[in-house]
Amino acid sequence: MSDRANLQLRRRKIRDRSIALLLLGIVLLLPPAANMALIDAQVGDLPFALAYVFAVWVFLIIGTALLSRPLLASDDSSKTPENISPEN
Repeated sequence: MSDRANLQLRRRKIRDRSIALLLLGIVLLLPPAANMALIDAQVGDLPFALAYVFAVWVFLIIGTALLSRPLLASDDSSKTPENISPEN
């Protein structure tokens, strides 16, 4: 495989992972909207539903940060002089 094909494959994999992270976040946040209010447990001093939502939120932020670095790096490396179109 050429370097360009490897770069495109790597970018596609990263984008697929970011879409999977989005879908995972949706799936993880749907139950709190439906049933978490019925659970009467406490995590520390916080209700369980609130602690769950914030834990998922932190997980999604960390996952997004981890996925954004390689995606930005692959975008920067694809801007070689032969790939940049001349501006008018």
